[in-house]
Amino acid sequence: MIGSRLRHGDRALLLSAAIYGVSTTVSVVALRTVRPVDLLAVEISGAAGLLLVTAAAQRQLRRRGALRQMLVGCLVPGLAFLLGDLGLARTSASSASLLLAADPLLSVLLAVVVLRERLTGRAAAAVAVGLVGAALVAAQPGDSAGVDTVLGNVLVLLAVAASALYLVATRRFNGDDDGLNASAWQAVGGALSVVPFVVYSWSAGGSRLGAAGFAGWPACLAVLGCGALGSVLFNRGIGSVPAARAAQLGNLTPVIGTLSAIVFLGDRPSLLQVVGGVAVLGGIGLLLRGPAGPDRPALPATALAEEQR
Repeated sequence: MIGSRLRHGDRALLLSAAIYGVSTTVSVVALRTVRPVDLLAVEISGAAGLLLVTAAAQRQLRRRGALRQMLVGCLVPGLAFLLGDLGLARTSASSASLLLAADPLLSVLLAVVVLRERLTGRAAAAVAVGLVGAALVAAQPGDSAGVDTVLGNVLVLLAVAASALYLVATRRFNGDDDGLNASAWQAVGGALSVVPFVVYSWSAGGSRLGAAGFAGWPACLAVLGCGALGSVLFNRGIGSVPAARAAQLGNLTPVIGTLSAIVFLGDRPSLLQVVGGVAVLGGIGLLLRGPAGPDRPALPATALAEEQR
């Protein structure tokens, strides 16, 4: 029943959330051989080049609104990826994935305050179930070989804050844009915003990309691919899904991130993590069984002026 009620926007956002969850684990693998600045340079500059070429080849690249999208890209992939990579180098994949559970809560709060979206009773219940599950999952990060640090977790949480602001901004302005064009310009903006940090870091500490080898480069390229594909899917879906609903669908990211860390990195979940993951999925299922439409739909950027008259 749930599958039959999924709209295109819901499917795109769920798939994007799953891809970002896998990307968290793959990033940890890449950071075992390269520095955070190396991974940042590869994933953002590579995504910018790939998306620009693809959008141009498909004749979907437009100059209109490019500056606005580049400014949004300073949040994601720019600031969020920078803080995320620095944090992942200092914490575990499972812990980072679980910290992402704060993203839906912050995004829902911003959607209600900034976009004036209203939650139905079912949506509010879905938020409550999802947050309880996320809290249980994060209560015991599990055995991570002692690599968790306060600084790493704080950096991941700051990346979460940047992502929440990005969600609200894309929902506000992307009603009349397609995923590929928006993602291409956002990647360009993100790349330009982190150039000073990359140049400074390489000049001060050098790069390990030359020694990444057969273990590091596939992981770096996988992170690049996940980021590019996840961005396109997110921008394609956000235009038709309320920000609060999109934030709740994003609860899938920490669940997939934790599962992929268990399967590929050998992280061991506690019983609370398992129960919390089930609760998160239950919250998503409850949300998808309800009506998909927003109480106050966001307007495309071209219609904002008309609304204010």
